[in-house]
Amino acid sequence: MLPLAAPAVVTLNVDTAPNAYGSPDWTPWWDAAKSDAAAGSFVDMRSGAYAGTHRMTPYEEIVYSTGDLGQRLHWIYWLPGESTTSLDGRFQVKWAFDWNGVDYTYDWSGGSYLLDDPAAGWTQPSSWEDYDADGDGTDDGVIGTFGFAFWATDNEAAPLDTDGNAYNETDQADIDALAGDVREFQTYAVGQTRYRAGLDADWQAGASIEVQVVPAPAPLMLVSAGLLGLGLAGRRSAAGTRGA
Repeated sequence: MLPLAAPAVVTLNVDTAPNAYGSPDWTPWWDAAKSDAAAGSFVDMRSGAYAGTHRMTPYEEIVYSTGDLGQRLHWIYWLPGESTTSLDGRFQVKWAFDWNGVDYTYDWSGGSYLLDDPAAGWTQPSSWEDYDADGDGTDDGVIGTFGFAFWATDNEAAPLDTDGNAYNETDQADIDALAGDVREFQTYAVGQTRYRAGLDADWQAGASIEVQVVPAPAPLMLVSAGLLGLGLAGRRSAAGTRGA
């Protein structure tokens, strides 16, 4: 069994993961994530375009009901020396994001978005598990994950839904259109944790990780014009020093 840590010490990692709701790649990803997070060797965003950073493309937080089902942003928490029983009422998680300059979180009881504030959006995990990190038959701590994604529908781009089901005809044009909106209106998503020493104690901030959306590259014509301008400036500079 691994050495026990102080109560409610939480480590947090983040990655873009296969869609937990239906992707056959989810279980292998989660098994590897648990092992590496508990061992302290997890590399954040290792499945994304910017491994080792806290940056993502919009496609790394978009899911859909067709094809490969897309990807979700997942935070993985590990609390060594604890059990789900000992943490009952003492550990909570939340995620938040911005859209067009407004910060939102999720109302887990009502199933809807609400404006973010320090007291909003917290919930006790329902899918956490007691985890045997070193395989000796004794649980070493508690591990779990919570995720965030936008859902692409058939109506993000033409052709629109044809059969009254907004999810079963999602294609690449729909996904690209939603990704464009994400680039325009979102800058971050953040996963947060909090804990308390006892049921009557005050909540204390735990680990948190914010992931930034990588902005769209400048249009090619603008980039070319910028490079041309730099070239002209360089030639002027060289011409100005030639007779010195």
